[in-house]
Amino acid sequence: MTNVQRAAALILVGSCLLLGETTAFAAPSTSGATGLIRIPTADSLRPGHFSAGYFYWQDHSTAVAAAGLPAGLEVSAAAPWYKGATGNWTVNAKVALTQEGLLLPAIAIGAEDIGEQNQRSYYAAVSKALPFGFRIHVGAGTGRFKGMFGAVEKVLNPTSLRKKRPGGFPVTSLIVEMDGQKMNYGARMSLMHGVRLDAGWLGREQRVYLGLTYTN
Repeated sequence: MTNVQRAAALILVGSCLLLGETTAFAAPSTSGATGLIRIPTADSLRPGHFSAGYFYWQDHSTAVAAAGLPAGLEVSAAAPWYKGATGNWTVNAKVALTQEGLLLPAIAIGAEDIGEQNQRSYYAAVSKALPFGFRIHVGAGTGRFKGMFGAVEKVLNPTSLRKKRPGGFPVTSLIVEMDGQKMNYGARMSLMHGVRLDAGWLGREQRVYLGLTYTN
């Protein structure tokens, strides 16, 4: 095998591993779209895949769902409650322009609250894995984003994504994000295949939040 062939093989394997990790951590945000706490990322569901979840913070709760469609399209929705009363449903759409590779980031564009029940927002997002289990997400948008937004994500115990060993510390992401207005902090823990527990602090409400999500 020549040096060029070795380099090509390493790039191919690295790209597959990165894609596998990205898919493993794809989970809904509180808006319904695949993302972190309150921001969307460039990650998106593949065709035939779906996600669902429930988030709660004091007197508030939100049920979310999303589905991956052909041509890189992801559609999602969120149904909020406040003190037992149902709020306005919101529908979102995201299009993945590029998938993350060894050297290139994932890029996506999207729209939240398409029906403008509250505040329609358009955005573009870029996501990229870095060494030592870090990922960065940067974006810009209109509406609720008020310009730039972004996050740093640190994956703890990422090797367990590829080593199916019993026991041990569950794969967990620590998240620090700026949603365009406030800072949010959280952790996302993988309980079992596709099931994740979210917990953290919402800067805007000054409240602790909890969430339980599933991605197939």
